[in-house]
Amino acid sequence: MKRQILKLARPVLSPANHMIISRYYKADRPLNDVTEQRVLLFAPHVDDETIGAGGTLMKHAASGAETHVAFLTDGSGSQSKGAADELVAARKKEARKVKELLNLTSIDFFDEKDGQLTSDKRTRAWIKAKVETVQPEVIYAPVFVDCHADHIATAQLVRDTLEEMGREDITIRLYEINTLLPKEEVNCIVDISPYVSRKKEAIAVFQSQAIDFDGFQRLEKLKRHLVAGSVQAVETFLELTPAELRSRFDRVQGKYTYSEHFKQVNKEVTLLYAMYKNLTFKRQVYAESRK
Repeated sequence: MKRQILKLARPVLSPANHMIISRYYKADRPLNDVTEQRVLLFAPHVDDETIGAGGTLMKHAASGAETHVAFLTDGSGSQSKGAADELVAARKKEARKVKELLNLTSIDFFDEKDGQLTSDKRTRAWIKAKVETVQPEVIYAPVFVDCHADHIATAQLVRDTLEEMGREDITIRLYEINTLLPKEEVNCIVDISPYVSRKKEAIAVFQSQAIDFDGFQRLEKLKRHLVAGSVQAVETFLELTPAELRSRFDRVQGKYTYSEHFKQVNKEVTLLYAMYKNLTFKRQVYAESRK
């Protein structure tokens, strides 16, 4: 019933959403180059890599870079009607298809159970091994303010592992999935215009998920208003040093239950509500992380 109501409301809500969100992002910021040649992305779940940084990964690959993606959970808790073991197999099959579409150098699976990802010794050892093997110049991980615990845990794993390794020479770019960065926190904007159709094709692979993806796809086009000039779509990140990630993560870690405050931005028709739901609180959390 809810889905039918939203479908009926879409012709009215979507244009209004687009107009208001475009105004929210209106700015005159420069685009950023991504020149690193060894790239490692940690994805809590299969599809997070494509949603958050699929275009950027393709841009890296097009420049000749090695692009490696490490999936941390097994997908058994995904929103689907299938049995858990069948879902895990389906998610891995989808990941392998997307590997080809995004032109990734490699993918790997840690296979922690959905919802049980933590920064424990075993998981950090696996993360450390990936970093030692790839020797990345840049690591992509989810933002640390997010309504999904596995996303936050992934950011923490990167934070903790790099500290244990004493690695201060790697750039960190935090990507958005369920919960957007306030526009003031975005400090890296990547033009993905040549890769929009390929990213759409990759997102269409994720048939095991019983959720909408059109909100994510609309956002990459609406966020183009952040920059001057004619670009079709962008992906946005919070770029930090390892020391900055530690400082900012630690100031807010465990203080709030974000799932009580934020709504996913996966659905286009409810995009405006999801973006503005407790935006003031979100800005306060990020400001607190900088103090």
